[in-house]
Amino acid sequence: MNLSPKAQVKTRGAKARGARGRLRRELQEFFANRINSHHGMEIRIVDDLILLRCKEAISPSESNLSAMKSGRLLLQEVSERICRELKPDLDRVLYRITGLHLLDICVGLFIERREKVYLFTMSDTVGR
Repeated sequence: MNLSPKAQVKTRGAKARGARGRLRRELQEFFANRINSHHGMEIRIVDDLILLRCKEAISPSESNLSAMKSGRLLLQEVSERICRELKPDLDRVLYRITGLHLLDICVGLFIERREKVYLFTMSDTVGR
């Protein structure tokens, strides 16, 4: 059965929302199991980028450590090492959901807000 162009757009939109919902659930489960992050997570998709914002992901002791420049550098280094270690498993999860490969992952620390933001660069536009 042929759908009208308007119906095709609605169908594609519903599929994209379903895929994004699945992506959100799977990433939340992945991070909860790997880094014990049970805090609020938000996901945004922009073309070939997935942004994962983890609220309250920086503990009070990590926040205190960041008062010194060497402490901030240590927190960043540890976060980057964790990203490198998670990349192969995360690539498999993202490939299973999106059919795309994870090219790179990086993390930004926002100490004052006690947040971490992960940025995943994918091999193509997500949700195509």
